[in-house]
Amino acid sequence: MTGAGPQPEDFHFPALVNGLDFLVSAVGSLSGDNGQPGPRDVKYAVLHLQAAVETLLKARLEMHDPALVWTKVGSFDQRKHEAGDFSSCGVKTAIERLRSTVQIESEIDPEDDSLRALGSLRNRIMHFGWRDTVVAVQARTVPVLDLLVGFINTDVLPHVDQPDDAWSAEGQMEQVRAGFKHLTEFIALRMQALHGQLSRYERSTAACRSCGQFAVVLDGGAHDLACLLCGKQYGTGADAAWEFIGSSRHVSVTQGGGDLNGCGSCGFYSVISTPLANSPEEDSWICFDCGSTHEGVCTFCDQAADLVPEMDMCSDCYEIRLDNF
Repeated sequence: MTGAGPQPEDFHFPALVNGLDFLVSAVGSLSGDNGQPGPRDVKYAVLHLQAAVETLLKARLEMHDPALVWTKVGSFDQRKHEAGDFSSCGVKTAIERLRSTVQIESEIDPEDDSLRALGSLRNRIMHFGWRDTVVAVQARTVPVLDLLVGFINTDVLPHVDQPDDAWSAEGQMEQVRAGFKHLTEFIALRMQALHGQLSRYERSTAACRSCGQFAVVLDGGAHDLACLLCGKQYGTGADAAWEFIGSSRHVSVTQGGGDLNGCGSCGFYSVISTPLANSPEEDSWICFDCGSTHEGVCTFCDQAADLVPEMDMCSDCYEIRLDNF
């Protein structure tokens, strides 16, 4: 009778270590060799990054009070909590509780666009199928990684009580910081290479729906609009405008809606309001066919144009109304 062989090693992943492990995996897959991970790497990177967000937020809640992790705080039961037999809160609720109850220092917004985009991307992968470019996903995840690294440095690591846990967490974060630096440098180099193509068009460059970078130049009336960074194809100006608002002309009309606003410069119905490279923090009215920007949309003719001061109408409609008096 032979002796027993080596026994499999037990695993132990407390909430913080587990969340950081997901994060290490995500960053490693996203950064890849020379910034070129494969499609399968990127798929699991998105899944693991979303898992890292949820786990790390809840790990910080648990440090303050385990009951805060529960959907219904008042129903907290220690035994069920340890057994995982409960319904936990979502990302938005976790952030709201971290801000209101824990009073964290990080400025993480429950409505943060990058977190919402990551959640949508994860849902598409899990439930609906998915098609995108590797660069698009890399660029889209950078803002989330930036938020997480700041949150961990400021609001998590200083509150780890056990020396062994603190040492382990810091070791994991060293891997995360190295991979994050590699990834951000890669995206920055790609954008720098496009500087010559983008520098003259800040007033007519929109942020790509896939990668989130301001690299979709609308100037010139092209019928094959595409993101210069990730390569996403949009088609005509009207097609792109509809995609930017998350709809289509067919859907709008069949549901009782109308067309997009018309452009006072070129006449095409391709005007929407969206942030541009020269003013990324606010929306601007722009025609996706000719790239013309406008002050607003006339409430009488629905054409985008420069409006008469202190009135929501274009000069043509204003003159017509004057003539009627």
